[in-house]
Amino acid sequence: MTAGRCFPWRWVIAGLAVAVIALTVFIPPPGTAREEVENPDNMPETDFTEEIESVEEACIPDSIRVLVLNGTLIDGLATRTQRHLLGSSSDSTVILAPLDPSNTDTKPYEETIIISHLADISAARVIADILGRPEECIVWEVPAYNAPVIVDVTVCIGCDIGEMISTIE
Repeated sequence: MTAGRCFPWRWVIAGLAVAVIALTVFIPPPGTAREEVENPDNMPETDFTEEIESVEEACIPDSIRVLVLNGTLIDGLATRTQRHLLGSSSDSTVILAPLDPSNTDTKPYEETIIISHLADISAARVIADILGRPEECIVWEVPAYNAPVIVDVTVCIGCDIGEMISTIE
């Protein structure tokens, strides 16, 4: 083999690395730096969190698949809750129940738990609103990567709304 002149790959790679570092320093990726905008005296200051919350509230799903589990000692409460949820379907959101209501593994639940099986919490929020529960009762249980999602939301009924649902019918 001869020690001829080869293309200087090492210098090209080193130059590209320096260019990437320089661009990262002078032009940060989107979303990492907050641009300062001058506020004229006649423009009122706005709160960006209010705008974000209003966008999130507008994301109402077309359909929600719900599984209802009875976590109380009241017989038939899961069936009544499921009927209540199905009757709450509107023109914008249709509530479906692909599985029969059943009981939780352990009883009694003191508080109702709403489990979202989707990364987006909006479906669970709709169900929580129908049941009159605060957002603090929503938890996530997202399935493993590429695992099929049978239901969007699971409702484990607790004693806190057990009496309310039992008086509906």
